[in-house]
Amino acid sequence: MRIFLICLISLLLPVASLWARNDGHTELLSAKAIAFAENAAGNFPGQYAIQVARSPKLPPLKPGKVTFDADRMSKQEPIGRFFVVFRVYVDGISAATTRVEMQGTWSGSLYQAKAALPRKTVITESELEAIAFEGVPPAGAVKELPKDIRLRQPMTVGKILTQMDIEPIPLISAADRVRVTLKNGALNITSEAVAKSNGSIGDRVRLEMDGSKKLVQAVVTGPCEALIDARVNKGLQN
Repeated sequence: MRIFLICLISLLLPVASLWARNDGHTELLSAKAIAFAENAAGNFPGQYAIQVARSPKLPPLKPGKVTFDADRMSKQEPIGRFFVVFRVYVDGISAATTRVEMQGTWSGSLYQAKAALPRKTVITESELEAIAFEGVPPAGAVKELPKDIRLRQPMTVGKILTQMDIEPIPLISAADRVRVTLKNGALNITSEAVAKSNGSIGDRVRLEMDGSKKLVQAVVTGPCEALIDARVNKGLQN
């Protein structure tokens, strides 16, 4: 039994020493994780408070110069619980991967409905009330109010506006008469069609051409206006 314990200790001592050497890198790894998340937060409005939720741990590493390279974040926006994945290098050679558990909160203005609003209400600031918020906002909460939007679904009074509640106002709706420009190189031909689907600027819609009744795809360019590029449009037959 004594011999077994001596052998076990002799096997564990090198691993323990490796873990001890790795302890000096946890502060650097934490700092890099916070910097990486704060850089991602710069793509969004409002203020973020980001911290390490759990002290990171490294697997046993060989002796050498240890460096870290942030690979990805588990969320696009650093709110709530998330983690940052790092590649670990020893003397420039990839040795392992690890992750740092993070926690993020947000502060800024959100929007809530002043009154109950029916579906398809065109949304402007007059229908909404800006409220100060701090913490973890509802998923998809709108932090900057887009232009030319309407409600996809009804809103109750006091509900916070989210991306699921809104949609772009269609510039073309099904059954609209549409002025269509057919582009073929330097040649432009104008015709009329009937919309078979809805679309906002830049969306593709299905149109039924007058006369031929042929179904084609076109790109919305303005109110009841669309463009067909003959080089890329293949057409859809009834």
